Amino acid sequence: MAKLPKEIKLTRHAQQRLEERNTLKSMYNIKNLMRSSCKWYGKDDLIPDSALYLHCLYVCRKSKQMGYITDGNIEVVYNKNTGVAITIMEVKEKFLPITQHIKPEYLKQVELKKEKKKMRKKLEKIGTCPDCGRENVELNSKGICNTCKTRKANATARNKEYIPYINLSEKQKQKVISLRQAQIELKARKEEKITSEKEEIILEKENVPMITNENYYQMKAEKNSIAEHVIEDSIITQPKKLTKTSPLDDSDSFVKILRDYGCEISTNVLKDVLNVLISTDKLKNIFMTIVKDDSQQAILDLEQALNVIERKLQHEWEYNGFQESDDIKFKEFLTWRRVLKGAIFFWKKLYQTNALIELQRAWNAYTTDPNDKILMAGDKIESGLKRFQITTDSISTILNTKRPFTRVFYATSKEEAYDMFVKWMADRQLHEDKSKTTIVELT
Repeated sequence: MAKLPKEIKLTRHAQQRLEERNTLKSMYNIKNLMRSSCKWYGKDDLIPDSALYLHCLYVCRKSKQMGYITDGNIEVVYNKNTGVAITIMEVKEKFLPITQHIKPEYLKQVELKKEKKKMRKKLEKIGTCPDCGRENVELNSKGICNTCKTRKANATARNKEYIPYINLSEKQKQKVISLRQAQIELKARKEEKITSEKEEIILEKENVPMITNENYYQMKAEKNSIAEHVIEDSIITQPKKLTKTSPLDDSDSFVKILRDYGCEISTNVLKDVLNVLISTDKLKNIFMTIVKDDSQQAILDLEQALNVIERKLQHEWEYNGFQESDDIKFKEFLTWRRVLKGAIFFWKKLYQTNALIELQRAWNAYTTDPNDKILMAGDKIESGLKRFQITTDSISTILNTKRPFTRVFYATSKEEAYDMFVKWMADRQLHEDKSKTTIVELT
């Protein structure tokens, strides 16, 4: 007998497939497919090498992460790790009836269970329960009502002595009545809540239009109610707590010392300043890396690549019918792109102004001799470097392709900037269209 999952959730895509490929919608539980009023069969219940078994291997791509169940009407392919349905298909006529593909021993077990259930129902009768004295109630095979049967099972599970209701004291009887009444009220509230949720879902489905490949982004832009997959954020994670291995890890103690010995700066401001000063040394590596020509071009190339890859991922996501794996990959990419886009915009603005080069000069002046060269407020850093913007058409030596080119070089003269430009192009196996080359000094 196959080990079936206890819960399978439906994504928006799976719900659409269920509505499109099945007319008996009422028999399936949308919140948890495994609680539907039908008998499910797994891959291990199928006869090896049967047509349905080979079909199951094909749709699961022989993957250990993908599971397969069917009830003879629909087929469900789901993710074993997350318990989420990937897609739902209709069972083809050539596989019907599916009992011909089920192992005979498993079918016998199912039949035995049905016969035992019928026998239990035959043994049940209407009468007076000897344990509680209630009349005209259904009695099971042991001759007691279901309420007393539950009390007896609870007592056995708790290793307590079972005392029939009629033998209890008045105080104990009142306690049992109170517990029963509380359970009845709780059950009524749950049923009322489920009913209201079903009504809300029906109203929501009536108001929300059908989502297709053509109108998905239009509906998303209009902020319509669109159900999305619940995915885990695989990029943004909680930071790990650092183990205190250095006094620098405990800023609270240092702030307390400063405050106790006369520092009048407020605690919050002091903490912010200390965090900046402790992180200052990291700026050196950032400036030394970001001002390199390779890094600047890489940022510009990455910006173009992000736009191209986004369109490709979107096309693949829509073409495959909004599959869960494509959905997760596309949304993870968009999370990265959102973060990188802001950072790229920041550095591009610095490249277009004097801010980046001035910060680098200030850092070089500071790190030359930190004990002697302390920059005071109002001190100016003089430099002979100027900014020259060179514009042309770059031609690939290998591919013989042409594309517009614009870049800023820092040099003392136009000749030096042009030499830097020629060397930069040669390193990348490019050359210029000299008729379109212009050099402009930026202020």
